[in-house]
Amino acid sequence: MPEALVIPGLVAIDPHVWEGRGQAEIVLGPLAGKATRFELSDTKGERWLVPREVAAGRGLRLPEQHPALAGYPRLRARLAEAALVRVDEAGRLAGATRDAAICLGYHRGVGGGNLEVSLDGSTRGFSAENAGLLRQVVGASDDEDAAWSVSIDVVYDRVLRALTDGKYSLYDVDLAEFAARVAEPAFAAFEAELAEIDAMAGERRPLAESLLAALAAATGDAAELPGGYAARRVEAPAFTLRPGGDVTVIGGPVAVPASARWFVADVEDFTPPSRKARRGQAIARQQAEARRSAATPWLLAGGSLLALVLALAARC
Repeated sequence: MPEALVIPGLVAIDPHVWEGRGQAEIVLGPLAGKATRFELSDTKGERWLVPREVAAGRGLRLPEQHPALAGYPRLRARLAEAALVRVDEAGRLAGATRDAAICLGYHRGVGGGNLEVSLDGSTRGFSAENAGLLRQVVGASDDEDAAWSVSIDVVYDRVLRALTDGKYSLYDVDLAEFAARVAEPAFAAFEAELAEIDAMAGERRPLAESLLAALAAATGDAAELPGGYAARRVEAPAFTLRPGGDVTVIGGPVAVPASARWFVADVEDFTPPSRKARRGQAIARQQAEARRSAATPWLLAGGSLLALVLALAARC
């Protein structure tokens, strides 16, 4: 059974499971191993992001400019790679989104969302419930379940790439989210994790390079790759997003080109020691918080009873 292969900036074959094994997509490019495709199904609400040059031009502090990052060069360098910067309400009021912005909204409770891209003075995008959006993605099909076999995250990713001529993707959104979320108490833990990943990547880079060469030479929909990876190609046909039904399109139809993705089955999980330790600490904190929450009603009840006893005693 093959192990995960993560060489930041080159290739990532990572099943993204906590432990055990699972299917892994072969991710290539500058954000491979540095970000994942942003998971819409794990979120709700709306977020605004702007290109980093827009944020800098508006005087907003870029993520890597946090003063405490001076002692964490790997983490600072990773944050400096974020091509998008998440803008909070203060940033929006400062006018950052007037220049160029991406608005991404998703509401997992109702199964739908919106994606709008404002660049070069025009705004394009869509809003839709998942059912209507996926029907347009798969087109006419005799398979009633065809639409539900499509990942909504992948659809939004493909549309975002189409709207930005391939400049931005949900991987960029994921890195921007991480940059906005990571806080000073966690800097040391992430710095240690990045150092561990770099060490492992250095040892396995020759394997990764031979794997990429074999993948580039593959002509069919299946390929045996160095390292014991049996890969299969999955084609996604082109589609055009048009207004209709519960799909609203802004700025004209959106032509989304065909794409292909490679997958490997049964890959071992990728969990550097520092990541495992951080997860364990997070679980311990959650468990402690749950115990405190469970104890609170009893403490309140006990406090009320004690107050009643003291009041009665004061009357005697």
